[in-house]
Amino acid sequence: MARTQFYDRKEELAYLKEKYAHIERTGKGEMIVLYGRRRVGKTELVKQFLGEVQERKLYFYVGLSERRVIFQALASAIQEQMGDVVKVEVAEDFLAYIRELSKREKCVLVLDEFQRFLDVAPEMITSLQNYWDSALKNQRILVLLVGSSIGLMQKIMDSKAGALYGRAQKVKLSPFKYADFREMFKELPPEEKILRYAIFGGTPFYLEKTKRYKDTLESVVELVLKKDAELSEEPKTLMEYEQVKIHAKYNAILQAISSGKEVLKEIQDFTKMPGSHLPQYITRLDRLLDLVRKSDPVLGKGKLGRYRLNDNFFRFWYRFVFPHQTALNLGNASLVKEAIRKNLNGYVGRIFEEVIKELLILYNTKEIKGLRLNFENIGSWWDRNGNEIDVLAYNLKERKFLVGEVKWTNALVGKEVIEELYRKSKLIGYGGEYQFIFASKRGFTAEALEKMKELKAVSLDLGEIESLFDKSSER
Repeated sequence: MARTQFYDRKEELAYLKEKYAHIERTGKGEMIVLYGRRRVGKTELVKQFLGEVQERKLYFYVGLSERRVIFQALASAIQEQMGDVVKVEVAEDFLAYIRELSKREKCVLVLDEFQRFLDVAPEMITSLQNYWDSALKNQRILVLLVGSSIGLMQKIMDSKAGALYGRAQKVKLSPFKYADFREMFKELPPEEKILRYAIFGGTPFYLEKTKRYKDTLESVVELVLKKDAELSEEPKTLMEYEQVKIHAKYNAILQAISSGKEVLKEIQDFTKMPGSHLPQYITRLDRLLDLVRKSDPVLGKGKLGRYRLNDNFFRFWYRFVFPHQTALNLGNASLVKEAIRKNLNGYVGRIFEEVIKELLILYNTKEIKGLRLNFENIGSWWDRNGNEIDVLAYNLKERKFLVGEVKWTNALVGKEVIEELYRKSKLIGYGGEYQFIFASKRGFTAEALEKMKELKAVSLDLGEIESLFDKSSER
């Protein structure tokens, strides 16, 4: 297997190595399910791990083929990688070979896109269960089952009717957070880093495509907006991969949320879907695709939940690409590019808030510019009257609260923003010590800085934010 440049995933790689070392110490087998959406880097992680394994290892990618062809390919993989000639006509032939191999020596078995066996050879899954229970769990083998279809992997692993229920440890691979994303784009200026993360998110496959472009908007035109561009149909492809039917309904929901319709009633009005049907579609987008999450205001009242998209690229695509399909099909990418340019600051603002929360979490129990952080939870706050606070972190035991305002605009933040956050902090309804933090793309006016000084507030501009992330990664 060819190894390419590998970024981050230190914790996941360390976990796999520790489990493999545990086999030597105990003489017992380990079964791990590594799953996550397409493109998040599962196969690259496996390649990195196998590259560090000195003992015998067998990797097999389950292709989109019929049963007979897959079993022939299994036999070929054994001969090419292990040097053994084995006739594989049924699942039992393959697993009997693996059983005898692991009796003799410590080894690793990787089945990539494992969920495909459900369609072409479901007996492979039930046979693996039988061989695991009767032999493999007591032999020196690491069985690593890799899957890109979250829904099908959950069916195999999480359902009590699933053949492998309760037999494997699960590792979910998610897109990079901003701190991890930065490792791929150290050469970009701070503003470009935020823009690229806001548009393409943390999926390694997408990010690798963008590395050839210095300008983020240029990469959008070339990879997304041009007809037949590499990522122009990516969200549709993902839903087809997960066998999600009734695309129109899901598309409408995703477009609604990406355009700021985050309350259930707003989504219902936008999509024209019955309120009784809507939750089941949203739940499916969450469980099968890991795309939608429900957020509640921290320390807020009940029944104020909002729905948001987990993935920046999907949020961007449904905000700017999906509504402009006609123009793009006519080859008018410049029109869409201009619409993106005009509305980009407003779009990036919400992602910038999440970046600041991530930074605060990295520095929890540490200091930022003299401000000691020690919170038990962090999120956003809002009420029924339209008041919103971008960042609210708290420690109820110590009765300490950190409230923050995050601005991604081309103008300096003025004094009125500081005063408005102070006013809204009084609406939270908890007594205690309140501290303030302000983050700005461009910085602050002299009057704003003076007002922050009165409040003993911390101010962060984009350069300071990037410097803090740099220091965090050095620890």
